[in-house]
Amino acid sequence: MGNRSFLTLPRVAWWAAIALIGNVLLVTLLNYRDYLPPNFRADFLLGREPYFWLGYHWAFYTHIFAGPLSLALGPLLVSERFRRWAPAVHRRLGKLQLLNVIGLVVPSGLVMACWSAGGWPAGVALGALGLSTLGCAWWGWRAAVGRRFAQHRRWMWRLFVLLGSAVALRALGGLTEVLQIESAAVSVANIWISWLLPLGICEIVLRRVPRSQIAGLSSKSAPVH
Repeated sequence: MGNRSFLTLPRVAWWAAIALIGNVLLVTLLNYRDYLPPNFRADFLLGREPYFWLGYHWAFYTHIFAGPLSLALGPLLVSERFRRWAPAVHRRLGKLQLLNVIGLVVPSGLVMACWSAGGWPAGVALGALGLSTLGCAWWGWRAAVGRRFAQHRRWMWRLFVLLGSAVALRALGGLTEVLQIESAAVSVANIWISWLLPLGICEIVLRRVPRSQIAGLSSKSAPVH
């Protein structure tokens, strides 16, 4: 398969992500009625009442507001058309995304991983996801500051894929429920698959497509500070 065929994959992934992310955001917003105030009979909060007000609530509420924001910003920030149309807005939203991910999404996610309903195996999987997300955001920011825009673009695609793991995890959960193969081991496997598989596909695409075509950024682009 030639590079031209691979160049269509990010576009297809972007439009598919729009639909899936929109669905997840809608479901999340509808679930707020179970979170404000907390309904401990709701699926996600079931069994969390004993420790919810012992610090978990800070991470939980931070995550359910910061997480959807990062998902909503993701498609815009990897859109080359949007960057070219509004470069100044792209830079401002990029700064907001990095601050949100590094300062809120990842820290709150790591805290929540310590209380994972799946125990320490699930906690390790979620912790690895959180640290990988942090790494992509950090190195993406460093690449932009250093005006290495091709590298920046690649790191941002990886970050977009990792943030989308929430969408993939929901889809995998629905699939295992339909197939009636739910178990603790399957749940942990779903967490790993939800980000390792998409990240692996992303890496294949990034390695096959020339850097200049992935980045689409000129040396005159303004850096992110």
